[in-house]
Amino acid sequence: MKKIKDQELRRIIQYSFLGITMIVVVLLINSVLCSAHDFCPYSSICFGVMSLNPGFAKLLYPIAVIIGLLIAITSVFWGRRFCGYVCPFGTVQEIISNLNPRSKKNKQLHLPVWLHKLLNSLKYIIMLITILAAFRSMQYVYMKFCPVLAISHPQNITFFSAATLIVIFIVGYFINRFWCRYLCPYAALMNVFQYLGKLLHIRSNRIHASEDFCINCKLCSNNCPMQIVIHEEKCIENVNCIFCLKCLQSCRIDDGIIIKKIKKNK
Repeated sequence: MKKIKDQELRRIIQYSFLGITMIVVVLLINSVLCSAHDFCPYSSICFGVMSLNPGFAKLLYPIAVIIGLLIAITSVFWGRRFCGYVCPFGTVQEIISNLNPRSKKNKQLHLPVWLHKLLNSLKYIIMLITILAAFRSMQYVYMKFCPVLAISHPQNITFFSAATLIVIFIVGYFINRFWCRYLCPYAALMNVFQYLGKLLHIRSNRIHASEDFCINCKLCSNNCPMQIVIHEEKCIENVNCIFCLKCLQSCRIDDGIIIKKIKKNK
């Protein structure tokens, strides 16, 4: 079945990048590699914005900055596939969430709508704080909370970064991708680029549901780790969609006929 092949391919990509990330982390911990900033796409904010400061006209970690910007730009056309296929924190959160019996029942734990909308704004606030801090060459404010540094440079772990890891690994057991949903500033950056793409009427690839065959069972919505109301949207324009294909997997119709296409919107 096509839906099984799509999920298998996604898992192969996820675990491949997770394996590569684990190797990089080991090399960083053992000081074979110097800095996690060389590999973190959010360096495009932490250090890319800092270079715009007239008092600091120098670009640090240029490769990571360029790659980070390119990923954000491609989200205009392809959405947040980086989150669903590449990001190691996203993959780890899925693995932890799968240990929760609720995940086996095709029903994610969703927050009340009002709370979900309120928390959803946090990642934009974190991104804005990081941008302002980076422009003032004070990005260390965000780095105190940075989970990437906490894992790759454990000798420098702070109380705040340890708390961030607790949110990712413990809270993530109960609420799948809590970090991705509400706290990740890089997710906010990709969302901003997607909003800009919509304003400029740039066509992008989106998941489309077939209204002709939908039986309105709501399994796609109940199983969405990003708490998107899929059965009502039909064409998933929500910028928080990570293309995890959980909607396809949970669909009752054979071969995922409800959510079977990823095509360009108008």
